[in-house]
Amino acid sequence: METAGGGGEITECHLAVGGATVDLNRRKRLLKQGFKIFIASLGTWIMGTMFVWPSVLAQDLSSQSNTTIYGTLLQYSSTQMDMAGSLVSLGSLPGAWISAPLVLRLGRRISMIIAGIIALIGWLGVALLPTFTGILVFRFVCGLAVGSLTISVNAYGVEMADLDVRGAMIMIVNIGVNCGQVVTALVGYDARYYIVAFVDMLVPLLFILGLTSLPESPSLLLLKGREEEARAVLVNLRGQHANIDAELQSYREMNTTGSTWRGLLHPDIIKSILVTSVLFILMYFTGYMVINANASRIFADSGSTIDEKLCTIIILLVQVCGGASSFFLLDRIGRKKTLIISFCIMCISLTTLAIYEGVIQDSAGDVTDAVTYATGGYLEEGGLEEGNTSRPYGWIPLVCLMVSQAGVAMGVNPIPYILSNEYFPTWIRAQAASVPFSVATLASFASLQLYTPMRNGLTQPGLYGFYAAVCALGVPFTVFFVRETMGEKVG
Repeated sequence: METAGGGGEITECHLAVGGATVDLNRRKRLLKQGFKIFIASLGTWIMGTMFVWPSVLAQDLSSQSNTTIYGTLLQYSSTQMDMAGSLVSLGSLPGAWISAPLVLRLGRRISMIIAGIIALIGWLGVALLPTFTGILVFRFVCGLAVGSLTISVNAYGVEMADLDVRGAMIMIVNIGVNCGQVVTALVGYDARYYIVAFVDMLVPLLFILGLTSLPESPSLLLLKGREEEARAVLVNLRGQHANIDAELQSYREMNTTGSTWRGLLHPDIIKSILVTSVLFILMYFTGYMVINANASRIFADSGSTIDEKLCTIIILLVQVCGGASSFFLLDRIGRKKTLIISFCIMCISLTTLAIYEGVIQDSAGDVTDAVTYATGGYLEEGGLEEGNTSRPYGWIPLVCLMVSQAGVAMGVNPIPYILSNEYFPTWIRAQAASVPFSVATLASFASLQLYTPMRNGLTQPGLYGFYAAVCALGVPFTVFFVRETMGEKVG
C-alpha cells in the first residue's frame, strides 16, 4: 500500500507475484514525478542565479576592465553596487503581490511561464544596457520574476508530490536556489558580467520549454471545475491503480468558495501566517544571507590568501550539500525535528565562532573579521607580519562558517518556504503564502542593511553571538508554535 498526493490513502497494486514489481513500478513512477518537479524547480534555479549575480558583478568590475559589452566605461557608485542586490528584493514584493491572484486565475503553469519570460527580459537588459542605471532598472525586473516564481513554483511542487515523499520532492525545488547560485559563481569565476548574464539566460529558456510539457496542478484543475483533467493528471502522477476518487474528494473537502482575501482573516489562517512570518524573520537574522550576499567582499576585505571567488563557490557548495541532507530527513523525522536540528547546528557553530573571535581579539587587540583566521590571511594592521603563520587554531572560523551555512540549508532556510505552502489549501495558498514571503523580503533587506551598523555596535564577536542567540530562540519557537505537516494532506 502507498500513500500519495494531497488526498486520502490510496493503494497501488500490480498483477505480479511478490513485492519486487510493485517497488520497481513505484520507483519508476516517482522518478517521473520527480522529473516533472525538477523541471518546475528550474524556476528556483533562476532565482539563485539572480541572487548571487551582484557578487559576480562586483568581482568583475573590480578585477577586470570597468567596461560594458560595447567597450564603453561603466561608471557606478558604491551605493549603486549595493542596489544591484537590493533591487531584486524590492522588485520581488510587487512580483509576489501581482502573481498571487494570477496564480489562482491563470494557473500555476501559465504563471510560471510568464515569470520565465520576465526573467529572460531581465537578464537581456542586464547584459545589453550600457549604463549602470539601466542595469539597475532591469535588476528590478528580475525581482518581479523572483517574486512570481517564489509563489508559483513552491505551490506547484507541493500540489504535485505524493504525500509520503512530499518533503523530498519539495527539496528538489528548494535546493534549486543553491544550484543556481553555484552555476553563476562558477561561470563568473573568469567571465565578464554580461557573459554571465547571457549564460544565465539559458536557465529561463530551458524552464519555459520544459513547462510546455508539464500538466497543471490537479487540485487547481478540480477547483476550477475541470474534474476529468484533474483525474487524468492524478492517474499519471499516482498510478493506474491509485484511489483517485479519494484524493479528489479530499480536495473538495479542504477547499471552499467565496472571497479569497476574506479567507485570509480566518483565525487558523492568521495563525499559520504569523508562524511562518516569524520563521522567515528568524531565518534571515541568523546571518546566513549576510555571508551569501557579501561572500566575495568578506574574503577580499579580510586579506585572505585564498581567492575570494573560490571562497564564494566553496560556501555555496556547502549549502548544496546541507540541502541535500534534507532529502533523507523531511519525510523520516519531519519538518519540525529537522528545523530544530538545523537551528541547533547553527547555534553551536556560531557560538563557537563568537567565542573564538572574542578570545582572539582579547589576545591580539584587533577586530579583524574571523574569516581572516579561517583562511590563513594576514592582518593589515597590528596583527600578523608577512610570512608568519595564521592565528592558533585558525581553521576553526572556516569550519564554523561552513557548518553554519550547511545547517541553514538543511532546514532553517527551506522549511519556512515549505510550510508557507503546506499550511494552506489550494484555494487560498498563493495569496496566503505571499504574506509571509513579503515579510521575508523585508527581513532579508533589513538584515543586509543592518550588518555594518550591527558589526560596529556589537563588534564582530557580539554580532556572531547575536546570530547564535537568534538560532537559540528558534528552537523553543519551533517546539511550541510550529505544526508538523509530514504525512498530512494539504488539499
